[in-house]
This record gives sequence, structure tokens and C-alpha cells, in this order.
Amino acid sequence: MNRREWIKNTSLATGAIILPDLGIQKFFPDANEANENEIEEIHLINLSHTDFGYTDLPSSTWDDQVGTLQLAIRYISETKNYPSEARFKWTAESLWVVERFLNEASAEEKKLFDKYVSQGLIEVTAMPGNFACLCGRYEMEQEMDRLLKITRNYKIAVAIQNDINGLPYGLADLLYDRGVKHFVMGPNGYMGGNPVATPSFFWWQAPSGSKLLMYNGEHYASGYDYFNEGEWRRGPVPPRHDVWFNPPSGNEIFNSTPEGLQKSVLILKRKLAHLKTIGYNHPYLQIPFTNHRTMDNDIPCRQLSDFIRAWNDAGLKPKLVFSTPSVFFNRMKEQLPASTPVLKGEWSDWWAAGVASTPYELSVYQVAKRRNMDIGNSLKWMNRPEGFDKNFAALNHDLVFAAEHTWGAYDSIARPYGERTKGAYYQKMDVLVRSGENSRRIKADVIRAGKNFKPFSQTTFFEVFNPGETSRSGWAELSARAFRITANCARELSTGKTYPFIHTLGSEWGGTSEFAAPPDFPNDVWPYSPAQYRFYIADLKPGEIRKFELANDENIHVKPLSGSRYFDVKTDSNGCVAQIRYLPSNTDLFTGKEYDPAQLIVERPQGKNARDGLADRTIHPTRILHSSPSLVDAQQSATPYSLVYRKVLEEPFAKRIEQQWNIFDLIPRIEITTTIWTKEIIEPMAVYIAFPFNVADPGLFYNSMDARVQAGVDQIPGSCGEYQTLQNGVSIQGSNLSLAISTLDCPLCVFDSLQRGTGRKSFKPETANFFNMVFENYWITNFAVITPSKLTVRHIIDLGKNGEAIEPIHGDEIWAYPCG
Repeated sequence: MNRREWIKNTSLATGAIILPDLGIQKFFPDANEANENEIEEIHLINLSHTDFGYTDLPSSTWDDQVGTLQLAIRYISETKNYPSEARFKWTAESLWVVERFLNEASAEEKKLFDKYVSQGLIEVTAMPGNFACLCGRYEMEQEMDRLLKITRNYKIAVAIQNDINGLPYGLADLLYDRGVKHFVMGPNGYMGGNPVATPSFFWWQAPSGSKLLMYNGEHYASGYDYFNEGEWRRGPVPPRHDVWFNPPSGNEIFNSTPEGLQKSVLILKRKLAHLKTIGYNHPYLQIPFTNHRTMDNDIPCRQLSDFIRAWNDAGLKPKLVFSTPSVFFNRMKEQLPASTPVLKGEWSDWWAAGVASTPYELSVYQVAKRRNMDIGNSLKWMNRPEGFDKNFAALNHDLVFAAEHTWGAYDSIARPYGERTKGAYYQKMDVLVRSGENSRRIKADVIRAGKNFKPFSQTTFFEVFNPGETSRSGWAELSARAFRITANCARELSTGKTYPFIHTLGSEWGGTSEFAAPPDFPNDVWPYSPAQYRFYIADLKPGEIRKFELANDENIHVKPLSGSRYFDVKTDSNGCVAQIRYLPSNTDLFTGKEYDPAQLIVERPQGKNARDGLADRTIHPTRILHSSPSLVDAQQSATPYSLVYRKVLEEPFAKRIEQQWNIFDLIPRIEITTTIWTKEIIEPMAVYIAFPFNVADPGLFYNSMDARVQAGVDQIPGSCGEYQTLQNGVSIQGSNLSLAISTLDCPLCVFDSLQRGTGRKSFKPETANFFNMVFENYWITNFAVITPSKLTVRHIIDLGKNGEAIEPIHGDEIWAYPCG
């Protein structure tokens, strides 16, 4: 059956009820007394919550959501003779769904859609989807600009985010600058929390000082509970193809019979009495509603129109209005008291940690995100290749869509190897890794379009380029396997300075190799040979290009460093880094208490139903055990660019763990690379890397979609304090030391102390203890299985003068390519 046939049949199945005049008022002689809360109107908002992969595979959800919009158009047409308050209306939660619909709809459907939007029967809202706080301002801005034609055409003024328990701070200005003045939050209270009462209004003050009027509403399916008792749906969330489940129809929910209305009056009366106790005293109330077959990704509820018509015909109070968010805000804007609170800061998200169940793919995404900014920035100095705009827009879209909040399926914890779970994993991960691959492809296109580019087989010269917006220091890397001459260094043409190569090794297909096994997980299949030659280059200015020539200098003396002008390193009896003194301020970098520098911490909840205990905050702290991997080996060495401290660790969850410290001499920087070869992990577990910084009176600052946030100061009080989502790292300022730690691969962190599952709300950290979350698989709908992979996690610590603000780096990728 094609989609339009399905829509036709579904329209009939949902049972549009034409009620005769029953003199229904006689059943409710005291109807007007039911409204003790003095609410005059209840605005019912029907929408479909887009959750790509939760109920069905993402690929199926796209088709179903387009069909949902087509159904909504049909229901609007069917109810054209209903009173205006009862006529069917639709709120499109996702701008992406509207875009897909417009690309696939017939000319007649597009015409009706435009007509109904202009008549206020359909409202298009501003958010492309519902998001975890992963994507940065750059890609979100690019994606919203791509959708600007739709935004302007439909004069969008309202944004909606459902399910998620938070919002990045910089989003407020991003929306306000695009004409959005009102925002509806429909947070899910499960394993989360609300900083303000639900429902309630407040003004969200953006970093610029602009204000969005926020309606902190109830869960997107809560409209059912205001008029119905119990659950209509039986059993689990069914996929759309399960023929044993159907959407409610007729009077199965929102019963329009006199008896059904009488029951609904009593239920509503209790709900409104509760609102009175929490201080909701406005004359209008907005209640969202999704249908009750799947709730997420569900079809419109046709019978709601008949219920509203019957309710109002009976003279019941408060009046019901089939509505849209803009209508509700327009009704409310003259009713808000001057005392409506103003809240400023990031709305930190209680659900953020779910993304950590796919650590390898998340690290690929993080690299692609940084490279995406570099690509856009590089066009200031480099040529735009053919097809760039289309490919770049597709990359930006993938980066934003990858941050859509679905990280798992409905039953991914109960059925971690089920077809729906595995299918959702494959399709979600495809977007994440595709963004990495396409960012490399576009970067290569930009380089090849450069005026100085020349095939490497025809030249011995190469350029090194900083595509970033700030000065950069980093490794310039050349493919050793592409070399056609013997070379051991790079000679800078403008200065004559030589940079000795150091090499990284990789597996070959065959043959012999004179090199020892590299610091990698050993294999007995292929020998190893140099994969890359690289050298470290410091303080490359934005857009700066330096030209080099390959050289083989037999007289070059590769002298390893014997020390660093910036750091004095102390090791323990095993040869591991125990303390580092920052020489310019003569201050120890770490506290030397409780945790070692960059110590791995493994967190394991114990006992039966541990996941549920974490979810509902009932698990006792004694049931959460912390341990650390044991040391196998430690080595010290040096290169011309850094002191190197390397250790090998073992822990049951991993085949191998290695951590390497590079202590630099050119700049006051420390780079720590932790490599974990994970086994398959299915039991609840989290892994952190601890940095117990010795910073007195610390202020901890991070980036939230380009808004600078101080932890505990620029956060909405009562939002999440268990963990935060970072864009690039944390700046720590204190009276004795200032530093920045860049978390290039892991976007989640914990401040001050590990407080898993306690429900800790936003707070001002008293210490500079910093914990980066490498991975976790607690979240109730995430992918419970951490898959085997080689996970590489880098941390870069930059130091500065006392009191000087040092910011985390936005990237350290240096572009190197052959030139003429």
C-alpha cells in the first residue's frame, strides 16, 4: 500500500464522529463549577514528537513523518465546517520534516499546506529537530541559514524542543536573531528535572541581553492525562509495521459521549486543582498532545476535534481550543505579570550523557565538527572548489542531524542485540562517521583547488597552512607511504630552519620491516612500517602559509630534549608522571591528592536493577564502585619537540590501555593521548579521566554554542549539575594559576566530584577537579553495548600568566599538502 492509500484508510479508521444534538448540557448542570482554577481556556496542541530511531528505524521515521503531515492536511479539510475552536489544527515540531514534505508532496498538497499555514491551521516551528547539546553554533547557524527560505516563507516566530531537559545558552541569540521570540519546552521529567515549575512562564535572557518568552510546558503527551485515566496503549512501543497495534479511534480516547465527557470533567478538575497548588494562575493554559499508539513519531489525533466540539457544545468550562503555540502566546502576552521571572544562563541538560554510549563514533564526529569550521574559514585564503556549496551544506546538515537527540531505540537496553536496536545503531552511526569522511573529502577538494597545489609525485615541496581563526601550534603530518625520495627532515624556505621528522607506524600488507612494533595493539598479520612523518610547528598565525622542502640531511643531529623551559616533571617510583611544576609561576599543576594526573577511573554500579536505580535516583552511593586500571609498564623517552612519558595499563573492560604524555618546550603545552582498545561492554559502566588541577579560588568557564558560561554562575539554577556538555574544553582561572584543558574527543565533563545518579543540580565548583567522561552506557534508551574499537582520546593543557584567561583551542589541525 502506498502512503496516500494508507492515509486515506487511516483517516477512516480513526473514526471521525459526527455527534447529533443530544441536548448535552442537561448532563452537566454544574459544569461551570468545575473550573476552580479560573482558567478560561485550555489550548490543546496536537503534534508528532520526532524521535528518529526510537520507535522505528530513522529511515522509516522519515517516511512516517511525511505521511503524518499529509494526514494532518486531510483532517483539516475534513473539519472545515466545525466551529473554529474545534477545527483540526496541526503543529509541525520539526522543520526538517516540513522540508522533506515540501520536497515530496504533490502540487495540491503544497497548495493546501501553504493555505492552512496562512490561515493559522498549521504552525511551522523553528527548530530543525530536538537536540542534544552537541553541535556548535557554527554548524547550527549554517543549517538554520540553509532552512531560512522556509522560516521566512512561513513567518516562524515560535521554537519547540521536546523530550530534552536543557538548551545550550548560545541558542537563545541564534533564534532571536532569526525572528523567534517565543519558545516552548516540553521536557521529559524521567531521569531529569526542571529548573522551574511545570507549567510556567519565564523570560530567558540571552548572552546579548535579548529575551525569549519561555513556556516551560509539560511532557508532549501530557494532554491525554488531563482528560483520561490509565494508559490506553497496551504493552511496549510497537513499530509501525506491527499489525496487532492500531491508533485509537472513535471514543477509545477523548470520549465524546455524555458519559465520557462527564468522566473527563472530573479528571480535568483534579488536574487543575494541582496546577493551583504550584501557583499557575494564568487565564490560559497550553497542553501538548501526541497520539497514543506510539506517542513518539505518532499520527494526528482526529477524534480530538470531535471531543472539543462536544465539550464546548455542552457548555463545559474551561473552554477548549484546538490551537497552535502562536495563538496561545498571542492570548497570553497581555496577561503576563511584570513579576514573570527572568532567568539567565545555560539550561544544562540532564540527558546529555546518553551520547557517550558511542565513544568512538562520537570522537569521529568531534573531529569533523572542528574540521568543518576550518573548511569554512579556509575560503578566506583558498579557492572554492567546484560543487563546494552543495557538499558543504550536506556536511553541515549531517553534523546537525547527528546531534539529534535519539541515541538508541525504545528497547535498546532490554534488547541490546535486537534488530530495531542494531538497525538504529547502524543508521545513527552512519551519519556520524559519514560526517568524518565527507569533511576529509571536502578538505581535500579545497586543497586541490589551491593555486599552489601540485601532485606529490612531481614535487619535493609542500606547504603548511593554518585554517583556523586563531594562532595554532600542532603536528604537521605527511604521508610517509607517498614519499618517492628519501628524506629525514623538512627545511623551511624562508628561514632555512630544519625540522627533523619523527614517524608513526602502521600495518603494511606484506614484506618485512626493520621497525619494532609500534605503540599500538600488536597483531601477527602484517609487519609495520612508517605511515606518517611529522614535525611540530608552533604559533602559526591564522591563514599563515609556510613553504618547506623535503631534505635528507646526513649531518642533521636529532637531539632529543633533555628538559622543558616551561615544566619540571616529577615521576613516581614506576616512572609515571606524578607532578608537573609550571616554572613561570613556580606552581604545581596538580593537587597531589585523591587522584593522580590523568588517572582513569572506572565506575560500576553494583547489584540487581542497577540501571533503574540510577535512573530514579534510588541507588545508594555504596552500590557505585570506583576503581582504576593497574600499571603494566612505564617508559620515558624524548623527541626534538617533547619529553615523552608512556605507560601501559590493564583493566578487564579493555584489551589494552596506553597513555602518552608529550611535554613541550616550544610552547607551555602538555598533550595527553589515551588509547583504549575496548572489548564489548554491556554491563552498566562509565570511564572518566581525572585532572585534579591545583587552582586556588577557581572559576571554570566553558563554551555553550559560542556563549561563555561560568559553571554555577551562568547556568539556570536547578538545571543539571551532574555533567556538562562542552564544545571544546574548559578554561580554569584562579589566583595562583590559569590554564585551559581542551577535550578534543570527549564532549562531556564533570566538575568538582563524581556524583553519579544523585540528582545534583547546578552549582559553583569549589575545586578545580575536572573529570572528562570517556564513555558510559547507563542511559535508559541508549545503546547498551559499547562496541570493540580503538578509542583515542586527546587532552591538551595550555598554561599562561597568572590571572590571564587561557581559552581551550578550537582545533589544532595543521594542513600540509604538496605544492609547486
